[in-house]
Amino acid sequence: MATVRQRPSGKQRSGLTLELDEALIALFIGAMTANDHVAPDEAARAHHLIWSTRRFRRKSGDAVGKLIQDMRDLLEQNDADDVMDVAARTIPARLRPSALAVLVDLLLADGKMDAKERRFLRAIGSKLEIPSDTAQRIVEVVVLKNQL
Repeated sequence: MATVRQRPSGKQRSGLTLELDEALIALFIGAMTANDHVAPDEAARAHHLIWSTRRFRRKSGDAVGKLIQDMRDLLEQNDADDVMDVAARTIPARLRPSALAVLVDLLLADGKMDAKERRFLRAIGSKLEIPSDTAQRIVEVVVLKNQL
């Protein structure tokens, strides 16, 4: 069963609430599955991004593995758009541009971004309430980074 619980301090929609770690992992999974196919490069990049993120470095492999499985289950058992909405709203405003940058980096792991992945990023950028010009700059910088 997912670790999603109703909490007075959590952000909610449709009775769902997420903690920050849950929200980040849910967004990662949502990004990877945006085009209905998880490329091996995306899975490898997700693993790298999770373990290189300060939030997850301190956690055990078992704890992160359970968190990933819980979020997969949550996305299978609920409307993915509702989960993405709750996840985006859970991310504090100061971390939202960073979250978008990590998602762009994840989606560029296989060297390309298809139309479904671009639609996902636009929707998540909107849900994260990131102005479109800021979101575009984030995408441009991450694309530039990934050219090496």
